[in-house]
Amino acid sequence: MLDSKAVALLAKLCEMTQGEKYSVFDWSDLFDEWPDDGNKAVWRALVQQGCVAVKYDDESSVCFAVTLKGRNMNEELATMNVVGDKEHAVVRTDAAGRPVMVMGNGDSFISHLRKKMHSRSTSFVWGIIGGLIGGLIGGTIIALIMHFAIK
Repeated sequence: MLDSKAVALLAKLCEMTQGEKYSVFDWSDLFDEWPDDGNKAVWRALVQQGCVAVKYDDESSVCFAVTLKGRNMNEELATMNVVGDKEHAVVRTDAAGRPVMVMGNGDSFISHLRKKMHSRSTSFVWGIIGGLIGGLIGGTIIALIMHFAIK
């Protein structure tokens, strides 16, 4: 599960490296403050999700490569347009390995669904009314044509 900080770090790592080649960087190149518990959690999330492969790491530097999965996830997330509060959005992978945005704050997501469902139900009702009116007009025209054509 990747939060917004992990997604931002993944984008930064993809810009810093090329392909699936291993690169050596200082921790200070990746993070402003190291060792910070928040930064360690973000790094562990990327490693656990398989976005980053680590060859070795010590107190001052790390040797890693961004995997193909990480690069694909970064590209898909860059093209995704997420409507909602990005602070509460979480990225998870589905069974096929594709990234999926999950809204952590259910209230805003539910209100968004209610608005969408309201507009769909309104469109449904107006569609039925339009169909009835169109059917009545069409039936009247056909009835008039048949009435005058028969005489």
